[in-house]
Parts: sequence; structure tokens; C-alpha cells
Amino acid sequence: MSRERDETPGTDAQGPPDAARLPRPVTSGVLAGLMLVVIAGSAWLATRPGAGDAQAGVVTWLNHPPQPLAAVLAVTNPFFRPLSLTVVAVVLVGWVLLTAGSAWARREVLRATLAGLVLAEAMAQILKRSGHQPRPSAEIPGLDMHGYPKDPLGYAYPSAHTAVAVALVSALWPWMSRPQRIAGVAVAVLIALNRIYIGAHWPLDVVGGAAIGLLSGSICWLVAAWWPIPPQRGGV
Repeated sequence: MSRERDETPGTDAQGPPDAARLPRPVTSGVLAGLMLVVIAGSAWLATRPGAGDAQAGVVTWLNHPPQPLAAVLAVTNPFFRPLSLTVVAVVLVGWVLLTAGSAWARREVLRATLAGLVLAEAMAQILKRSGHQPRPSAEIPGLDMHGYPKDPLGYAYPSAHTAVAVALVSALWPWMSRPQRIAGVAVAVLIALNRIYIGAHWPLDVVGGAAIGLLSGSICWLVAAWWPIPPQRGGV
């Protein structure tokens, strides 16, 4: 296949419109492999003796950060509770669906959303139950939880919130416009910082969660590239 045909969306040889927006399988595979290494390394570090002491300084600093970061985290904090965070996710997915451009793309967006969220949550929960890592609130006295429960359920490593947020943004990345990508990355970064800000997670938890999210997203790209949803008869 020539380079011109390979990069031009919407041709019959290429399949459904917008298919060329997907990363190449080799790119997705390399990213997936790198994220597996990051997950393995961060999990190992997070469960080492003294891991909490080594990260306590970062948690304490981010619990009361300097301005303007403190103001940003305080203002966005209410949006990252379970109900409001669900609304944020629905709005983001709905925005991408509205601008997807074709029925095929909308179906791919819905599949990527479901697959990314399920994969990220499943991997995060499996690792949580394997590592048994206590949360910062249980090891650092005097943390301000900023409205978060004093004794949250579950273990620290990895951050499931971060994993799911990054998975959603990365899974939808091929179908996002530039403004949507900027908004998605901003939300994912703020969620990751928020988890440390409220004393729910260590920095390594967030690193592991982000790696799980990117791994989930790269798997979604591979699925879309290898097993695309066929166009419906009479259109796409």
C-alpha cells in the first residue's frame, strides 16, 4: 500500500472513515509493553519497606500546596467526588460522540469507552488486592482530607480513579479533537493530583494508575485496529 493511501481516511481499501486516525498497531504494542514495565516497577517500589516514608514529603507538600495550585485543587476538588466525577465523564464522552463525525466512529467511541473503563478498573482492583498497600491517611498524621473520608475503603496502590480517568482519555484519543484532548488531559492530571491532595494515594499509586490507564487505552486501539466494527449497510 502506498504512503498516500495509507494516510488518507475514507478510502474503500482502508475500511470505515476515520480509521486512519488510529495509532499503528506497532505503536500501540510498544506503548502497552512500556506501560507493563512501569506497572511492574511502580508496584514493586510501592510495596517495598519504607515506601511510605520515602513518599511522605510529596504527599505532605501537595496536601497544602502553594498558590495558585492550592486554589486550583480546592476549586476542582468537589468535581471529583463519585457522583460529580461520573457527570464529568459522561459530559466528556457525550462531547466526543457529538463530534465523532460518523455512525461508525460513534460506535467505536462507545466500545472504546466501555472496554477502557472495564479494563482499567479490573486491573486496578486486582493489583490493589495483591499489594495491600496502606493509604497515606493511615500513615501520615495530621493530613487534611479535604472532605474525603478519614478511613476510605480499599488499599492504596494503584489509584483506580487515575487509572479510569487516563483510560477514558487514552481510549477515546483517536476520535478526539484538539480541544477535547486538552480538556481530557487537564481533567486526568487534576484527578491524579487530587488523589494525593486529599491524602488518598501516594505518588507511586498515581504513576501506577496512569500506566494502567495508558495500557487500557493502547489495548482499545489494538482492538479497534484489528477488529473494527463493520459499517452498517446503507452508510457508515
